[in-house]
Amino acid sequence: MKEPQPIQQILSPIESKLAAPSQTYTTQTGNTEREQSQASPEAEQRTRVLVNMLFARFKAIYTHKFASAYSTTEEVKLAKREWAIALKGFQEPLLAYAVERTKERFAWPPTISEFLSVIQTAYKAYGLPEPRQAYMEACGCRHNPQENRWSHAAVYFAGSETGWHYLSTEDERTTRPIFEKHYTRLVDKVINGEKLVIPKPVMIEDKSAPVLDDLLNDLSKQLNLTESDIAPHLYYLYKTKGTKIRVLYRERAQEALKALGYRGQLPN
Repeated sequence: MKEPQPIQQILSPIESKLAAPSQTYTTQTGNTEREQSQASPEAEQRTRVLVNMLFARFKAIYTHKFASAYSTTEEVKLAKREWAIALKGFQEPLLAYAVERTKERFAWPPTISEFLSVIQTAYKAYGLPEPRQAYMEACGCRHNPQENRWSHAAVYFAGSETGWHYLSTEDERTTRPIFEKHYTRLVDKVINGEKLVIPKPVMIEDKSAPVLDDLLNDLSKQLNLTESDIAPHLYYLYKTKGTKIRVLYRERAQEALKALGYRGQLPN
């Protein structure tokens, strides 16, 4: 299977010829206290740029067929607006993959529905469940995430970043958009070749880590959670002191535990 090139690379010869992007309005999914209700201006601009790039690519691929599908400037403007709404949240790697597959499958410019169906094939191609299936898997395994055999590590990390306690206590309308936001970002990493590895439970259960027992017990009491819910966040203790990776994992753990109500500071 031919690996997709970054859209910017594919379109660099013709990007400068694009018309000014049409005005579109997009909001990020997951409008909760934990998420901003509207997409940032940067996210809106990124979506407009990607849609312009897609249209430029379609024009290069389908030539007169594209021109007949969008014969006027107003039609192009309206179409771009609809595509921007449909593609909000999708990042470059998935769209680049879909462009390559679309070129192989369709003799005419794809509809939004057809293009979205092509995007869905990326999940299967990379061994990933589609977002709805991934969300249901994460919810079904939220009580014992370390003990589950995950279909893909991206599902585990999306659940972890959303928060296992959050998935357990809030309804789907609240949690699913947040989960899918994290999952889409992780899918992009997988398509870009990044390997995701779930930490082994034995590393958390190993009693050689300093302060682990006392810290687990303390956090469990403070947050009214089981030690198995807390343990994955303390993975950073097994990284070498003073390393950047330990600092990074500790910061992530601090943020995740803060969202659960923890007000203290994790040990270095």
